[in-house]
Amino acid sequence: MRFAVLALALAATLPAYAEEAQEMPSKPVAVVDGHPVYGVVMPEGVATPIGTALAAASEHAGKPAKFEGRITKVCQTKGCWLVLADGELHARVKFGNHDFFIPKDTSGNAVVYGTLEVKTLAEDVAKHLAEDAGQDPATVTGEQQEYRITATSVMLVGEKG
Repeated sequence: MRFAVLALALAATLPAYAEEAQEMPSKPVAVVDGHPVYGVVMPEGVATPIGTALAAASEHAGKPAKFEGRITKVCQTKGCWLVLADGELHARVKFGNHDFFIPKDTSGNAVVYGTLEVKTLAEDVAKHLAEDAGQDPATVTGEQQEYRITATSVMLVGEKG
């Protein structure tokens, strides 16, 4: 009887613990030259500035590649995406299917490895993303288009001098 009560008490706490664990940043899978890498180990190769890639999006879309840029936003709900920018051009970087999370206070620069695509977002999805970014979702109206990178690896570089 005691075991059953203990098992029930433990089972009741597991969903809350699992939900809390998902909202915490993942542990880096590697540290390269002092920079944490999340997801899988970053492949070798030179990263393309995100502004260059987006200016020629059709050449870069649909195939995995490395991109670099400045982090301008991070999901404030779970740390499950960031926005990578170069000047006025930017892309949302999502981490697979919530495969990993980064710290919500991340800033500076990043290198990501993933696949670039152009996405049309329904208004409700765009409102949700605005809210996750700490913005007023009421400012979003209608469908939105965005560049998106589905990443398997993110290296947080920090500030570049």
